[in-house]
Amino acid sequence: MIIDTKVKDVMTRGVITIPEEASVKDAIDIIADNEVSAVVATSEKGELRGILSEIDIIKAYDKDLSHMKVREIMTSPVITVTKEDDLETACQLMKKNNIHRLVVQQDIFYQNTNKVSHFPCGILSISDIIHILASLNTL
Repeated sequence: MIIDTKVKDVMTRGVITIPEEASVKDAIDIIADNEVSAVVATSEKGELRGILSEIDIIKAYDKDLSHMKVREIMTSPVITVTKEDDLETACQLMKKNNIHRLVVQQDIFYQNTNKVSHFPCGILSISDIIHILASLNTL
C-alpha cells in the first residue's frame, strides 16, 4: 500500500546535477542529452542550491539565455524530502505546491562547525509515483 511506502523505495537515484554557476545553455544541453525534465543545481561542494526545470527555462524564454547562469533562473529554495519520508507525505507536498518533482536530500552534520549541509541523493517525480501505483494495482 502507498501509505507504507518510503521515498527511498520509489525515488530515482543518480541525480543529474549542474553547478549553479554553469550556463543555462549547458543546462539545456544536459537536460536534452539525458532526456530528463530537470537538473539539480549545486554549489562547488555539491550542496543543494536549487532545481532548474524545463518550466523555468520556458518562463525565461524572452531573456537572453546565452549569457545567463543557472542560478539566475533556477527555482530556489527547493522543496525537498528525505529518503525516509513516506510517499503519502511526498504526494501531499507535490499537490500543495503544484510541483512535479521533489529533490531527495541527505543532510550531513559537521560537528566541528555545527553546520548542516544538504546534498541531493535522488529525485522523486510524478512518474515514479505513477509507476508504483500501477504496480500496486490499488486504483
